[in-house]
Order: sequence, then C-alpha cells, then structure tokens
Amino acid sequence: MELEVLEIHPYDPNHRMSASRLQYHLASCRKKNPKKAKKMANCKYNACHVVPIKRLREHEANCVNRTAIDDGQKN
Repeated sequence: MELEVLEIHPYDPNHRMSASRLQYHLASCRKKNPKKAKKMANCKYNACHVVPIKRLREHEANCVNRTAIDDGQKN
C-alpha cells in the first residue's frame, strides 16, 4: 500500500491531510471561514492549491502543476 503525501491545509497550517481528501474538504472550510476565504484564491493549475490573493501570481508562476498544463497547450 502506498502512502499518500500530506498537504498543508490552507486555512489552518497545523492541519494536514491527503490531497484527495483536501479537495472535497475545502468547500466546507470556505463556508466555515468566510473572512479567511475572501482573502484566499485558487490556483488555476490545481484547485487544491489555495493561497492568499496577494501571493497568487507568484504561486502560479512557480506552481509544480503549471508545466503539465502549459506543455499540453503547446502541442
């Protein structure tokens, strides 16, 4: 059995969970934390990447999932 990599929860850095679970969990966190959610944005390359709006451009420029999408558009 493979171990899943744990992702850091964007609304609570002390909380970690698998990427597959985090995707579904984030919707409920946005509802529970509306003030924090207004200051956060999703990466266009991976919806599980939720970062502060101020850091979104920097994150997307260096996102590990960016190359996979960019390579697909060039073909």
